[in-house]
Amino acid sequence: MQALPFGRRENIFRFTRQHFVHGDGPVSMPIPYTLDRERQRMYTRAEGLLTLVELEQHLDFEEADRAAGYAELFDARGATTDLTPDDVRRLVGRARRMQQAGTVVGPTAVVADNDVVYGMARMYAMLCEFVDAPVEVFREVEPALAWLERVAE
Repeated sequence: MQALPFGRRENIFRFTRQHFVHGDGPVSMPIPYTLDRERQRMYTRAEGLLTLVELEQHLDFEEADRAAGYAELFDARGATTDLTPDDVRRLVGRARRMQQAGTVVGPTAVVADNDVVYGMARMYAMLCEFVDAPVEVFREVEPALAWLERVAE
């Protein structure tokens, strides 16, 4: 089994599906993740250009895999984005609707080294304070993991 940054090796599921039937047909899964179902943790590794469509697809996969409530390390080191402030507000609106529908939105630690990704993630984190979806943004993985362990227990 594969080691995760969370330090556990058991009950790990690697999701490498290239296509997922959603709505009108198959869509690609551009942001892969690994789940630890026992500890309810998710490790996501985003690379390249992060778009609104890709982030929404990622959230679709989380919901389909019943993992929206898991503590997530979203590692976006090396990624860039074309997100706008309106896109960020749209993602926050989705989190709000999920919560209103009874879906728990777990804590998310975003790690970003690109200034634009970091800034958009900070905006998302600040706006998520109003919808009870804990999000923090970091430049390095270790502090992100420490925060996740504190808030997820």
